[in-house]
Amino acid sequence: MTIKKYLSLDNSLESFQLIKLESEIFWKSIELENCWGLQIQAGSKWNKGLSEEQLKDFQNQMNLEFPESLKNFYRTMNGLNKPAVNNNGGEGTLEYGSLFYSYPEDIKIIKSQIEWVLEANKISQGDLKTYNIPPIFPYFGHRFLLFDHPENVLSMYGDDIIFWADILSKGIAKDIFSLYSIKENKNSKIKSFWNDRLDK
Repeated sequence: MTIKKYLSLDNSLESFQLIKLESEIFWKSIELENCWGLQIQAGSKWNKGLSEEQLKDFQNQMNLEFPESLKNFYRTMNGLNKPAVNNNGGEGTLEYGSLFYSYPEDIKIIKSQIEWVLEANKISQGDLKTYNIPPIFPYFGHRFLLFDHPENVLSMYGDDIIFWADILSKGIAKDIFSLYSIKENKNSKIKSFWNDRLDK
C-alpha cells in the first residue's frame, strides 16, 4: 500500500475493502522472517465478513456496542483462513495462533486480552462505567481500538501503552504493510484516563 493510499483511508466499507484486496495481493509472496512472534503466512486470505445477525451476537457476547468502524471491519473480513506462525527465531518448533481475531473462534482470547490490560492498569469492569473510562477492544495482537470520539488505536501490552493510529483502518494497514515509519500526531482528544498511561 502506498503512503498516498494509506493517508486517504477512513473507516468506510470502501477503505476496509481496499485493505482486504491489497493485503491478499501482498501476502501472496510474503516470506517469514527468522524472529520471535506471530507472523502472517504466505497465501493467507481473509475469511468472509460477518452478517448483521452475527455482528449483533458478537456485540452481545462482548457486552459492548461496537463503533461503526469496528462493524465495518468485521462486515468486510473476519480473521484469516490460515493461522499465524511463530518460528521462534528459526531455532525451534513452529507455533500457531491468531493475529487478527475472528468471531466466534477468538472470543475467549479477546476477553482475556481485555482483562489482562485492565488488571495491569488496576481497573475493574465496574470502574469502566463508574469513571466513564472508554472501553477497549483488541482486533490484532496487542492493538486495541479505543471506543472514544474520535476513536484511536493504542498498542497495549499490559501497562505499556503507546499511541498507534488515529483511526482503525490506518492501524490495520500500518501493521499489514509495515508502515511503521509513518508518524501521526497523537490525538489530543484521547480520554485523559488512557492518555495518562501513554508512553508510561
